[in-house]
Amino acid sequence: MIPYPEALRMVLDNIRPLSTKTVPVDKALGGFLARPVKAPAHSPRFEQSAMDGYAVRMADVAGARPGHPVVLKLADEIPAGNRKSVTLKKGQTVKVFTGSRLPRGVEAVVMKEYVALSDDQAAIACKVSMGDNIRRVGEEYRRGDVVLPAGVRVTPPVVGMLVMLGKGRAVIRRLPTVTVITMGNELVAPGTRLGPGQIPDSNGPSVTAALRALGVTGIRRRRVKDKLPALVKAMKEGLENSDLVVTVGGASVGDYDYVHDARKELGVRDIYTKVAIKPGKPNLFGLDRRKTPVFGLPGNPVSALVSFHGLLKPAVLKMMGSLDEGSLVLPVKLNEATRKKPGRLNWLRGRLDMEDLNLTAELVTGQESHMLSGLAMADILVEIPLEAVGSASGETLLGVKLDWDK
Repeated sequence: MIPYPEALRMVLDNIRPLSTKTVPVDKALGGFLARPVKAPAHSPRFEQSAMDGYAVRMADVAGARPGHPVVLKLADEIPAGNRKSVTLKKGQTVKVFTGSRLPRGVEAVVMKEYVALSDDQAAIACKVSMGDNIRRVGEEYRRGDVVLPAGVRVTPPVVGMLVMLGKGRAVIRRLPTVTVITMGNELVAPGTRLGPGQIPDSNGPSVTAALRALGVTGIRRRRVKDKLPALVKAMKEGLENSDLVVTVGGASVGDYDYVHDARKELGVRDIYTKVAIKPGKPNLFGLDRRKTPVFGLPGNPVSALVSFHGLLKPAVLKMMGSLDEGSLVLPVKLNEATRKKPGRLNWLRGRLDMEDLNLTAELVTGQESHMLSGLAMADILVEIPLEAVGSASGETLLGVKLDWDK
């Protein structure tokens, strides 16, 4: 068995981002930028008002304050989008609007709420400071700045930012195509009436759902019996047609566990075969002759999904071009004592709660690797360290946020 951090490093060292494609900006949502996007101009490009109000010079409003207004002549107005060139003169003010291009000589903008109008006179009755409500040229970013680095996920604000930067198309990483193979004589299709000894194939739909939550759409799912030729055929087809192959089950050393034999027959070079985690010890990762990643997840439902979250999800995100390959890790207080054998990192399923500004985790019922009900209700994995023999109630530990979609 190898420690989890080493296993994760091995995965990320052997995964490469996929090729790029260019798509319209409004079709890029959910992808990851493959190239940095630079600013073609300053933002703002011109000095503009941050409020609806009145543009002033500081010398003209130096004595203004509540109860003691300063009266200026209303000389003009500049609506947003108007290109007129105006110079503010002594004793004058110009009405402006949010986003308006400011007159030359302006040193502050007074919000309209503090100005009383009478014909062409504007009485300003508040203290004014230099630069009030002015958006300066280049205060957001300057020409040539990298505004969106490569690896940023395209979210709705990123779509808007690409448009602001003058982009009609975006270069993103291609989404991986994935083959998911489940196996077992006891497995039947979801919704099938169960006979003696049969169980629903929950691993296929749940692993597929985990991939879809990351944005992957090109997924082929196969379910085979515990027969080596059937497994070899399914894996061979997957290797020929996919960027990534995932088997679920058959990764241990039982009489009907054929994954090791199938990998060997297909020329998959194993990089690891056991990871010091619980749940999830029988984990496989390797590459075939064409460097296609081949993961082998354990068959117990919780083991499969926890292994996906900790090892396969970072791989998929890197293939998609993500900058961030890890989940959010938080310090949490565990609300009960635990015991375990040293030698494996334990991931206990829990629910987060806020108590006196501290994050606490309450363990859910159903902590065994076949008890999917516990994971279904959990939003955090509480880590009991590799060599620990347990934890005390109230002890602060690390918790991995269960974010399936990022």
